[in-house]
Amino acid sequence: MVTTGGFTILELLVVIIIIALLFSLIMPALTRVRSMSVKMVCGSYMMQYGSVARLYLNDNDGLFPKPDEWLYRKGLDSREHPIGCRWHDEITAPDGEFMSEHPEYRGTMWDYIGGMGIGPCPTFRRFAESRGCENPNHNPKLDIKPQNSYSINGYLGSERQGGVLRESQVREPEKVFFFAEENNWSLRPDHPKYPATWLSAPLSTRALDDTVLMISPTPEARDCFGTYHNAPGGDLNRGYGNVLFVDGHVEPIDAEQQLRNIMHGSLNRGNPAGNLSWAWASDSEPPRGWEGQ
Repeated sequence: MVTTGGFTILELLVVIIIIALLFSLIMPALTRVRSMSVKMVCGSYMMQYGSVARLYLNDNDGLFPKPDEWLYRKGLDSREHPIGCRWHDEITAPDGEFMSEHPEYRGTMWDYIGGMGIGPCPTFRRFAESRGCENPNHNPKLDIKPQNSYSINGYLGSERQGGVLRESQVREPEKVFFFAEENNWSLRPDHPKYPATWLSAPLSTRALDDTVLMISPTPEARDCFGTYHNAPGGDLNRGYGNVLFVDGHVEPIDAEQQLRNIMHGSLNRGNPAGNLSWAWASDSEPPRGWEGQ
């Protein structure tokens, strides 16, 4: 009796169906694993900034760097390479040829950051390349190739009201942020392309335009923390950003937490951001007090 080793069409179809079912079960799990790994990478980058910041403070007797000179010194700004494009301008990258030839433009923390290989968060890189740059001084000739996605607290190393010069002066190190992720777009209801319809007042009026995250008292609303991680329904206005605090721990801060009624117990959403609580570094109260924010 002679038998053949071939498969019938029905058997092949059954095998294909089984494989397809297995893929349909495995792919969501693989997607979740990939998403979790990217989140871990972005969080680890923020932790590395914490290590770098600690080294800097130890080497400088607890003095913070000037916020507008921590990564780049003044004088680098030009029409061809405006300050608002530094986050995606290749010539200002730590391994860029220009910065290796012009060390006079390196900020006070450059040597601490430059050799660490801390790139922009992969999540930030992905959407930044597709959404572009909203800075009004943007040079359209510069490609959007993200080099940085982190900003320093503008009240640290500053003599402005609410600012401190030294770590020992920080009112609550576990509550005041040091570095944070920042959006490259503004977060306001009247945004021409990406309106945040869930807000009744702006959470930020400026896109990522430098390496300083400057949160302002009411009625201003300059900057806010990033909102692009784990965004519900793909709405990048409603996710969270990684925030490094002065005491060294990293915490995710979501968009809802940045609203005034979450921070200060008010029912009035007509006021701008409540994230001033995480930025104001000194013991002095902000204008009109905390409840006025």
